[in-house]
Amino acid sequence: MGDQCKSDRMETTELDALVVGAGVAGLYSMHRLRGLGLAVVGVEAGDGVGGTWYWNRYPGCRCDVPTIEYSYSWDEELEQEWSFPESMSTQPEIERYLNHVADRHDLRKHFRFETRVTRATYALAGWSTPTAAIASTCAGW
Repeated sequence: MGDQCKSDRMETTELDALVVGAGVAGLYSMHRLRGLGLAVVGVEAGDGVGGTWYWNRYPGCRCDVPTIEYSYSWDEELEQEWSFPESMSTQPEIERYLNHVADRHDLRKHFRFETRVTRATYALAGWSTPTAAIASTCAGW
């Protein structure tokens, strides 16, 4: 990335990856990329984890596929100790599970909450993504 990520206008944080969103895929991505030893930061518009399950809180909101599809198979102990009370769980139960995963794997500290990506620009050096919490990031992925 190097010099191609530098900007005269603002300070730039260089990362291997920027994860946008702290939902099911965002939590897994953060876990996997950090596990590979990469420099990663996540940004999430909300003030907590959960993605769709954080934002959608209307009465009766629930999963329309068996909730087991949302469980993380990479954590065998978690699969053994956590059981969903219904085969198609409600929003609060899925959100509880995602919060549990974030805390269990200490993922929350790698996210900047209440932060929106306002623009993403790709150049040979990687992605440049200014946000309100990070003046600018430059990430290969």
